[in-house]
Amino acid sequence: MIVVNFKTYSESTGEKADSLAEKCSKARKESGENVIIAPQSPDLLRAKDKEIEVFGQHLDPVNPGSHTGHSLAKALKAAGASGTLINHSERRLKPEKIRKTIEKANEAGLTSIVCAQSPEECEKFSEFDPDYVAFEPPELIGGDVSVSEAKPELIEEAVERSKVDLLTGAGVKTSQDVEKSMEIGCKGVLVASGVVKSEDSYSAVMELCEGL
Repeated sequence: MIVVNFKTYSESTGEKADSLAEKCSKARKESGENVIIAPQSPDLLRAKDKEIEVFGQHLDPVNPGSHTGHSLAKALKAAGASGTLINHSERRLKPEKIRKTIEKANEAGLTSIVCAQSPEECEKFSEFDPDYVAFEPPELIGGDVSVSEAKPELIEEAVERSKVDLLTGAGVKTSQDVEKSMEIGCKGVLVASGVVKSEDSYSAVMELCEGL
């Protein structure tokens, strides 16, 4: 799979989120590969009818009630999300909160992708039984060198340690980056700036799909 995290870039906010979702949906249909998008919560409904799977960027382990500013699993589901990212490097959680968040995702029928920064974390967080763990060395996120190029041995270790299917990310931009990750044992990649900030986002996604 290719998971495109929209983050909070200006290129993926509001009407531009709508446009980016359409381009990702077109790439999914043309390539026949599983492309998933993760827009900001206010933009989830914009992507709901784009014939593409939509994930939330964050989920809080709370029940309906007095939790102003939190992201509720039931609300994500109602907005059309089928899954969620958890513990992204830009929204880190303590291990116990990660475990509880995965439980809330499971209760709501949401697919969970838990982000980890090291092979050790991949092992630890996979024990909480998420659907996937996404390995992203923080020093390579948003950079020009992909994790599959800079640290393939760490991906191998992460795959070996993880008890669930592994995705990888950080600097992933080309089909070669994706292909190398798949060869090592990953099931897909988590990307952001390489697609969102590209001058041709559709072509950027198609390029990544060629590596699956």
